[in-house]
Amino acid sequence: MKTITFLALVLFFNLMFTDTVFSQSTAQERLKFPLALDIPGFVNKTPGPVNTMPNPLEFFNINISQNSAPQNEPSVKISRKDTNKVVAAWRDFRYGIDPTANRRVGYSYSSNGGLTWAVSRILDSTLLPGGLTRNSDPVVTVDTAGNFYIAVIAIQGLSGGNLTLAVYKSTNGGQTFPQAFICSQSGTEDKEWLTTDLSSTSPFLNSLYISWTSFSLGGIKLTKSTNSGVNWSTPTSVSDVTGGVQGSDICISKDGQINVVWLGFSSTAEVTYDRSTNGGTSFGTDQIITSGVFPEGLPNDVNTFPTIAVDNSSGPRSGWIYVAFADNRSGDCDVFLTKSTNSGVNWSAPLRVNNDVIGNGTVQYWPTIAVNEAGNIAILFMDSRNNSSNIIIEAYVARSYDGGVTFTNELLSTEPSPTLIPGSNVRFGDYIDMDYVGKRLVPVWTDERAGGFNQEIFTSEIDELLPVSGTNGNLPNEFSLAQNYPNPFNPSTKISFSLPKASELRIEVYSALGTLIKTIASGTFPAGKHTMNFNAGSLSSGVYFYKLTSGEFSETRSMILIK
Repeated sequence: MKTITFLALVLFFNLMFTDTVFSQSTAQERLKFPLALDIPGFVNKTPGPVNTMPNPLEFFNINISQNSAPQNEPSVKISRKDTNKVVAAWRDFRYGIDPTANRRVGYSYSSNGGLTWAVSRILDSTLLPGGLTRNSDPVVTVDTAGNFYIAVIAIQGLSGGNLTLAVYKSTNGGQTFPQAFICSQSGTEDKEWLTTDLSSTSPFLNSLYISWTSFSLGGIKLTKSTNSGVNWSTPTSVSDVTGGVQGSDICISKDGQINVVWLGFSSTAEVTYDRSTNGGTSFGTDQIITSGVFPEGLPNDVNTFPTIAVDNSSGPRSGWIYVAFADNRSGDCDVFLTKSTNSGVNWSAPLRVNNDVIGNGTVQYWPTIAVNEAGNIAILFMDSRNNSSNIIIEAYVARSYDGGVTFTNELLSTEPSPTLIPGSNVRFGDYIDMDYVGKRLVPVWTDERAGGFNQEIFTSEIDELLPVSGTNGNLPNEFSLAQNYPNPFNPSTKISFSLPKASELRIEVYSALGTLIKTIASGTFPAGKHTMNFNAGSLSSGVYFYKLTSGEFSETRSMILIK
C-alpha cells in the first residue's frame, strides 16, 4: 500500500513539475507557480547567492589512512586494466614522530574505484638490503598488466644516511607489495617521481621511468626499467645544471616522448622543461618555460613544485602537454597553467587557474594535474580562499574541457584543515596527487581536520562533468537550462544547458525546502551546449530543484529522485 501511495505521489509531482521552469525573467511563470515564491532562493528579484559558500554536502570525503599518527605526501594511481582497482600510498609516521621521526610508507587499495578502502598497511622495509629500514616520498604507478609499483626514497636506519631510490611491486591489485628493487644508490637521492609508458603506439610500452634529484651525482636524473621493475638503467642526466634544481615530475606522450619538468632556483622561480625522444637515453637542452616570484605566505613555508601531464587522446588536442605550477607573480600564491601544442617546443603564456579575487592575500599551491582519455584536464590544489588565515586550507579541483582555455573551480573538502606540525621532521610534505581515467577522477590530499597533529589522507567521490556537446558551428541564441534526463532518476541524471557566449555561472541543487544541497559547477564555461552528470547517491527520494545562475540570467527546474 505504501509503495502504491509513493508511486502515486511521484506521478503527481512528475506531472506537476516535469518541464516546469522557474525563471526570474518570466513574470507569467511566477504567477503560474506561486509555490516557488515560498522557497528560499527562488524569490522574484534579481538573484543574489542563497549561500555564498559551497555546502558541506557538495562532495563526499573519504578518510583513507585512518590512523592517529600523521600521514602526508600522498600519491594515487588507477589501474588501466581494471579501473575499479586503485592504490594510494603516503608517508606514514605511526612508528614515531619528532624528535626521532621514523619515516615509513603506508598504503591502501580500493576495489570499487575509490569508494571504500582496505585497512592501511606499511611497506615491508626488510625487503631491501643494507639496513634500509625507513622509507619516504612515495609515488604510485601501474602497468598495462595491472601491476602496481610504489617508488620510495629508502633511508638507512635512524641516522638518515644512504638515501636510496627503490621500487616496491604488487601483482595482486595493491593488496600486498612483496617485492622490492633498488633503482639507484649513489649516496643521496631525493624527491623522485615515477610513471609508466601506457601507450600502445609507443615503442617503449610498459617501460617504467623515474626522475629525481641526485645530490651526489648532481641535478635531475632519470632511470628506467624495461622488465617490470626488476632491473634499472644507469642514471641519465636530464637537467643541464647540477645544482639549484628540485621537484621533478614526468609524463610520457603516446609516441614515447619523455617529458620532464622541475623547479629551478635562481633569482626567480624557474619552471624548467626538457624531453627525450629516444626512451631516456639522452635529453635535449633545458628550456625555462616560465619564471615568476617565489611563493610566499604558504603554511609552514612548504615547497610547491610544477606538475606535468599530456593529452594522449585521439581528439583535436592529442599530444598537447600541460604544466601547472604555483608562484607569487600576481601578489599572492596562485596556480597557473602553461601548455605546448607542438610537443614541448613552444609554450603559452600562463593562465591563472584559481578563480578567487586576484591579489586577495589567499594562497593556492601544490597543484597536481591529470588528463583523461577524452583530453579533459583536472588540477587538484590546496586553497585558503574561504578562511581569514592562510594556515587553514581546503582541497579544490579545477576542470577544463576546452584545452585549458577556461576552468571551473570546485571545493572538494567538506571541512577545512588546520596546518599544525609537531616539528621540523613531520611536516605537511611537498605534494598531493590525483589520477584521472575515463569518468573516474581520484584525488588524494593531506588533511588535518581530525585535530592536533593527526594528518590523514583524504579522497573524494567526484562526479564527472561531461564535455561540451557538438554545436555544428551554430552557437545557441540564448541562455537556457534543459529538463534533466532521465526524470525521475536513480541515482544519476544528466543536466544540460546552453550558453550564447562564454559565461561565469553556477549550477546548484536545492531541496524542496530551498536548502542548498550541492553546487554542481562554478566557473567560466565556453559558449555552446553543455551536459553534466549529477549523482544523487547520498540523497533521499523526493523532489529537488536545480538552478543555473549566470549574471542576470537565472533559471530553475525540478527533478524527482526515486530510490
